[in-house]
Amino acid sequence: MSQVEPLRNSQDDGRKILTIGQINTIVRDVLASELHLQNIWIEGEISNLVTHTSGHIYFSLKDESSALACTFFKGANQRNRDVKIANGLRIQARGGISVFVPRGQYQFNVQQVLPAGEGLLRLKIEQLKRKLHAEGLFAGEKKRPLPSFPFTLGIATAPTGAAIQDIIRVARSRFPSINLLLAPCMVQGPEAADSIAYAIDLLNRPELEVDVIIAGRGGGSFEDLLPFNDEMVVRAFARSRVPIVSAVGHEIDHPLTDLAADDYAATPSAAVQKVVPIIGEIMDRVEECALRLRYSLLQNHKRGKDRLQRVLTSRVHKKPTAMLEPAFMELDALDRGINTAMRARINHNQRQLETFQNLSMLYSSRVQEFWEHFRIVEERLTNFSPLGTLKRGYSILRNVDKKILRRAKETRPGEKLEVILSEGKLLVHVDQVIPGSEDTLL
Repeated sequence: MSQVEPLRNSQDDGRKILTIGQINTIVRDVLASELHLQNIWIEGEISNLVTHTSGHIYFSLKDESSALACTFFKGANQRNRDVKIANGLRIQARGGISVFVPRGQYQFNVQQVLPAGEGLLRLKIEQLKRKLHAEGLFAGEKKRPLPSFPFTLGIATAPTGAAIQDIIRVARSRFPSINLLLAPCMVQGPEAADSIAYAIDLLNRPELEVDVIIAGRGGGSFEDLLPFNDEMVVRAFARSRVPIVSAVGHEIDHPLTDLAADDYAATPSAAVQKVVPIIGEIMDRVEECALRLRYSLLQNHKRGKDRLQRVLTSRVHKKPTAMLEPAFMELDALDRGINTAMRARINHNQRQLETFQNLSMLYSSRVQEFWEHFRIVEERLTNFSPLGTLKRGYSILRNVDKKILRRAKETRPGEKLEVILSEGKLLVHVDQVIPGSEDTLL
């Protein structure tokens, strides 16, 4: 407990005077040190619920005779978001007693919240629903269509009570000759889940030849319907080999068996209406189908008779070879076309052959043209060739570096030069360089 320094009286008469805040602080510390007032669970109904913009929640928990102010701070209520609190909801809350010093008001600081009574059960059912949904037990692709004309209806319900009587009454009124096979089971109480699951498995035996199953009960309280939210029963619905309908009487909440079954109905009577057809409607449909079939057969007979009559009076029937006449005419036309095409092809080939017979003369003429062209090109090449120039009396003069000399000033006395003639070469020695006009020819 904290130490509180008392105020000194102005008269200094020895009295210890405390402030209101000090008193409230002392009380808070005393309550905080009492272990039997901390980390405790209390149960009550929520009232005066207020959610502050800061995220804190304030409310009161009350029972038949008392009320207790509660604080549910933001950090704590964020950890308990799965539980939706509201006025009128009965909850169990864990926390400790404290005092709000500014007002001197003691309160219960909530750390954890659970639904109480029915609320707790609903929370567990919701958790089971999420678990089974994650496993795929409620997947839409697993749902099977109900048979259109079931001969044997399996029933899993209590052997006494309104549910079985309603099922029998409605089924017989709709289809009097349908087979009804009852697998009696308990639908309420602690042993109901095992009993319902066993009855569903029993109706799935192949030797019983059950076409569809209705499993359920009449209406009741939330607690009465709990077996149809039991995991064992829900899994029995989901694994049923035979199409199954969940028929649990309810007004608002759907039991989990509605999600696991292939179909569901709000009451057993409504389930029978989904499963069992009305014999009168079936007979009407059969009669309608019979009329349509008779009409169709008559129409087919008439069409066949008309077709036969046309055949008997046709020219082909009287003269069967007439059927081949169009083919013969088409064959003649093809023959004429082939002959015409062949003659045209032969004439074309003959003209090509005549052209090839003159090929030798054309070849000789073409060769002569090439030789004449070659002679002209050869003559031109000879005229422009350096060798041709040399043959006309000219020569090429190069120094020792093989550089061709064109002017007298490109050499000097004493230098050796090479003279290239049309035939052979000369090595000469320059005695004297005589400059002169570059266009003078001596």
